[in-house]
Order: sequence, then C-alpha cells, then structure tokens
Amino acid sequence: MKSYMTIISASIVLSTFMLAEAADSGVQTTQQSMQQERERTQNEIRNTFHNMNTDQLLEKRGTMTNQREREQLHKELQSRYQTMTQEQKQKFMNRPENAPQRMMNNGGGFGGGKGGR
Repeated sequence: MKSYMTIISASIVLSTFMLAEAADSGVQTTQQSMQQERERTQNEIRNTFHNMNTDQLLEKRGTMTNQREREQLHKELQSRYQTMTQEQKQKFMNRPENAPQRMMNNGGGFGGGKGGR
C-alpha cells in the first residue's frame, strides 16, 4: 500500500511538472509569434517607405500615427540625407508643415495655474 501511494505521489508530481513545462512552452510560442508579427510589420513598413521617393517621404512626416512608423520613416529619410537636395534637407530639418499644432500651456508643467491666493 505504501509503495502504491509513492507511485501515485510521483505520478502527481511528474504530471505537475509536465503541465508547467507545457504552459511555459505555450508562453514561449506566443512570445515568438508576437515577435515574428512585429518583425513582419516592420519589414512591410520599411519596404513601403523604401519604394517611395524622397519627396513623398517628406510629405508623410507629421502624419504617422504610431511610433514604429515614425521611427522607420525617420530611418529611411536619414539613409537618404546625403542624396537630398538643399530644399529636401531643409524640409527634413524643420518641423513638418502638416504636423499637429502644439498648444501653449497645455500640460506645460509647473506655473501654469492662476493660483488660489
């Protein structure tokens, strides 16, 4: 009876380890697939920008809605900087015309209030 209980206990411990390992494997698989999706998206963005001419890229500045796209656009423009005309370089170095306007005193930090006294 005692050896029977030992076998059952060992089976429970073994199955617990197997379940934990399977769960860990599932997490790793999910993380790998998420990483692959990120890389695929970055490659698509990079290829899209690579196929555009420099003026088209400069027009895109200020319209990107996510950080990854902004970074890829900036990298592509930086890689073309040496071949840009003076006008294109000027556009690249200045704030985009179509960028959202910054509001004065909107979340500016200390000293923006009227005070209560």
